[in-house]
Formats: sequence, C-alpha cells, structure tokens
Amino acid sequence: MGGRKKPSISQLEKRMSKSERGKAKKGKEKKFEMTYDAAGELTQTSMDHIIKEIKKMSYITPYQVAIKFGFKISRAKNVLRELETQGIIKAVDKNRRVPIYVAA
Repeated sequence: MGGRKKPSISQLEKRMSKSERGKAKKGKEKKFEMTYDAAGELTQTSMDHIIKEIKKMSYITPYQVAIKFGFKISRAKNVLRELETQGIIKAVDKNRRVPIYVAA
C-alpha cells in the first residue's frame, strides 16, 4: 500500500548532477573502432592497431583480445593464429582450450 516515497527536488537535482558528471568522465575515453573489408576480414589499419596494443601485453589469450577490441572469441583466435604465422607473437602453451601467446 505504501510504496516508495517520492524523492525531494534537491535529491533529484543531486542525482541528475551525479549522472552528468559520470557521463562526462565516460566521454573522455576514445575507443578505436575496428573496421572490416567487404569479405568481413579486418583491415590493415585495424591489424596494425591490434599489433601495437598486443606488444604492450605481458601475455595474450583470445579472451583478452576479444574483450579489449570488442569482437567474438572465434575471431580473436583467428587473428592470433594469423599473427603467429607472421611471427609477431609466439605460442607459449597451446592446448586444446586456450592458447597462450607472448610477443616475439
């Protein structure tokens, strides 16, 4: 019967100012957008960006790459396999589930 009490005007103002400050902080982050060609493969500029970021990591797993760059784990596995054939990274532990790589 009772329900929640309506917030006062000052409480509403406080909530609005906090949300605006949070949005301003989130807006400062600049995220690189991955681009794909007509065949659905990553473009060279995207691959260069991935290579630059991967060299900073102490170890690399498909999960880390997928989360960091915002694509599926299967695509991250393909990218890491391609980078391994190019000699940019090398496999440290390559088991059935999760391959672990380091920068070469």
